[in-house]
Amino acid sequence: MVEDNLCRECGSELNPKLKYCPNCKCNVEIEKIEKIEKIDDTPQKMVPKNSFQKLTQSGLWGIMMIIIGSYHIVSFGEWYFQVIGILVIGFGIRILYKNYKKKSQGNSLGN
Repeated sequence: MVEDNLCRECGSELNPKLKYCPNCKCNVEIEKIEKIEKIDDTPQKMVPKNSFQKLTQSGLWGIMMIIIGSYHIVSFGEWYFQVIGILVIGFGIRILYKNYKKKSQGNSLGN
């Protein structure tokens, strides 16, 4: 990598406009590209794109899932409906927990 305009191969000082090292003839452009790629590797946070995605990430959706899952458990249907109900409740709790963490992190920044 090019650090402080030094060649990574021979360590000689480089002009930032050069594409090749004048001493060892190694390609300096590749080193600059590698440095830029390492900077751009930070993960980007995904933002909901439409209203349905926003709804499914809201606390209201989590509460609805808990209610639907509870209905499946209490309805005394087949055993697989009760298993589905437990899974739906779990997903509802997960959504509520994510919303709680998101809001608590937002509040802690203001304190």
